[in-house]
Amino acid sequence: MTVHPRALLLLGLAASLLPAQMVRHHRPMPKAGEFHVLKADLHMHTVFSDGLVWPTVRVTEAWREDLDVMSITDHDDYRPFEKDVSADLSRPYEIARPMAESLGLLIVPGVEITKGDIHFNALFIKDHNAFRGKELQAGLAEARRQGAYSFWNHPGWRGKAQWWPPIATAYSDKLFQGIEIVNGRSYYEEAHPWIGEYKLAVIANSDIHAPSLSAEERSMTLLLAKERTLEGVREALFAGRTVAWQQKRLIGNPDILMQLVKAYLQTPASVGLRAGARSAPYILRNDSSLTFELKSVETPVWMDPLTIVVPPQSSVAATLRFKADAPKTRQKVTLRMEVTNALAGPAQPLVLPIEFEYAPR
Repeated sequence: MTVHPRALLLLGLAASLLPAQMVRHHRPMPKAGEFHVLKADLHMHTVFSDGLVWPTVRVTEAWREDLDVMSITDHDDYRPFEKDVSADLSRPYEIARPMAESLGLLIVPGVEITKGDIHFNALFIKDHNAFRGKELQAGLAEARRQGAYSFWNHPGWRGKAQWWPPIATAYSDKLFQGIEIVNGRSYYEEAHPWIGEYKLAVIANSDIHAPSLSAEERSMTLLLAKERTLEGVREALFAGRTVAWQQKRLIGNPDILMQLVKAYLQTPASVGLRAGARSAPYILRNDSSLTFELKSVETPVWMDPLTIVVPPQSSVAATLRFKADAPKTRQKVTLRMEVTNALAGPAQPLVLPIEFEYAPR
């Protein structure tokens, strides 16, 4: 196989820019059923638009913070540093790609279509420079022509989010598939109903401009992908298998959220109660890097309500408390627990059914 000299030069440059040592903060996400759960930040900026760092810095940050997927999405028509860097919008991707690949990161070519206060990200584009000077609808149509995946960015960044006429037109023309419901520390609750109403994928990103973030601060999208490849990322996005992860909060389609929570939260199949006892331990295990905050909303009348927090990669021994009239015979019990930090709708926590066999002795 012939390797272009320029590619070798870029790879060598990427290697030379790596510090002598980097430490990665691992946040494991086991498979959820048949799906790999990939951590993705699909909205980042560099000095090629209004960011403050070089593209390779974004790569090292992503690696240190244990991302699986990244995309540099510099603005198409907003370049405050254009006198100092190339006007070629493909350069950030070309510069970052060798280092990303050498570190095992999946990097998606992208751009932020920037028209006034309405912005969209287009991913998997083929020509970064084709969006320049185009109006919003024309830019989104160009993204579709290139086979891109597009989502509406930070819908409430200039005030309360509204389904403005240009958004309605773009949606009716099938020009975008997702909405960035979380941007950095912002969650646009007023836009949340549109996820279900318009069948949009849930997206969360950092939209990072300044150098670095701590791993705990970066908002990101969890992708339930059939394979750990760029094609797997693309397929998951178009299929809408996404969950927004903002610090401890999860936001998503109820079915996808339920699949994720059930895959990661292990509960005992039975609970034994010693003769004469009024309480029993109940051990929950979480092998993921997510936090699950549980609060009972429906329990048998002979059980006390309970609240449980299961931290990342931990087991928790909660205490189930039974009243004096608790049954003396074995039976199946179903608890209905709100996952209070997992939003299946605006102010609507996911409700998780937990079943076990109650086994008094």
